[in-house]
Amino acid sequence: MMQSILSDWSLFGIVAKFLWLIQLALVVHVFKTGRPYWWFWILLAAPVIGGLAYILIELLPATSVGSGDFTLWKPRAWRIRDLRAELEESDTVKLRLQLATELLAAGEAAEACAVAEECLRGAFRDDPHTLANVARYQLEAGKFTEALAALDQVKVEADRMLGNEVTFLRGWALVQAGRHAEAQPILRGIESVLLGEQPRYFLAVSLQQSGQTAEARTLWEDIRKRFRRAGRGWRRAEQRWFKLSGERLKETAN
Repeated sequence: MMQSILSDWSLFGIVAKFLWLIQLALVVHVFKTGRPYWWFWILLAAPVIGGLAYILIELLPATSVGSGDFTLWKPRAWRIRDLRAELEESDTVKLRLQLATELLAAGEAAEACAVAEECLRGAFRDDPHTLANVARYQLEAGKFTEALAALDQVKVEADRMLGNEVTFLRGWALVQAGRHAEAQPILRGIESVLLGEQPRYFLAVSLQQSGQTAEARTLWEDIRKRFRRAGRGWRRAEQRWFKLSGERLKETAN
C-alpha cells in the first residue's frame, strides 16, 4: 500500500503525501521544542485529527500576544522596522525596550544593548526598573562591568520582586566576571524565589566553569526534564533555557 501511494500522483496521492510531510514536520517540532512525548503517539495514531489538535493546542496559542491578535506571524525584521519607525515619532523607554527585545531575539545583542542604554539618558536614568532592564541587556551583550555599575544604582526599597530580579542579575554578572565563589551562593539562594530557570541555568554555567561539571550537567538535565513535564505557559516562557541547556549538555558530553 505504501509503495502504491508513493507512486500515485493523482489528487488523492498528492494530498496523502502532503499530509505525511505535515505529520513529519509536527513530529520534528515536538522533539525540537521539548513538547511532551505523548504528542508523538497522538500524531502517529491519528495524523489528521492529532495534527489539528497539536496546531490548535500548542502552536496557535504561542503566536498570540496579550491583545489577542497574531502579530507574531509578522516577520521579526518587519517588527523591528516598525518599532524603529515608531521610535522616531515617539522616543519612549517602553518603545526602546520593546525594540531591544526584538533585536535580542534576532541575535543582535550588542545593538539591543545600545538601544536599551539610551533609556538612561533621559528622565528615567535613575528609575530602578529601567536600570535593572538596561543591566539585563548589558549582560546579554557581555558587559558585566557596566551591568554591575547599573545594579549598584538600583534602589530596591520595598519592591520585593525588583529586589529578586536585581539579586539574580548580580549573580549572573558575577558569573560573567568569573567570580564564581560569590556568584554561586547568590544563585542558589534566589533559585527557589525567582520564577523561571534562569538562576539554575547560570548556576550550572558557574559550576561547570569552576570545574564541577557533573553537578552542572545534573542541573541542565533537570531543566530539560522539568520543561517536558510542564504546561504550555511554562514551556513558552522557558524555551530558551531548555535549548541552551541542551547545547551545554552536548558541549560537556564525554
